[in-house]
Amino acid sequence: MAIQDIIGYLGGIFIMVSFVPQVIKSYKTRSVSDLSLWMIIATFVGTIFWIIYGYLIDLKPVLVMNIIFGVIVLFQLFLKIKYER
Repeated sequence: MAIQDIIGYLGGIFIMVSFVPQVIKSYKTRSVSDLSLWMIIATFVGTIFWIIYGYLIDLKPVLVMNIIFGVIVLFQLFLKIKYER
């Protein structure tokens, strides 16, 4: 594995690590009122574009890490919609 790939995977891991605690807190407390729906949607849409970009340029770290991150963001979106009621 090339150093570029390692750096790409590490960057993806740290971005996910920054987002996961909020998802866990939302799940445990069922409190999402302080989260912006538009921020979550914008993050998800941006992640979709990163996935497409990673696919088009055949850059596996960008593709793999953003697919995983997209699932995490989608779960946060699900929690926001579910608990906002």
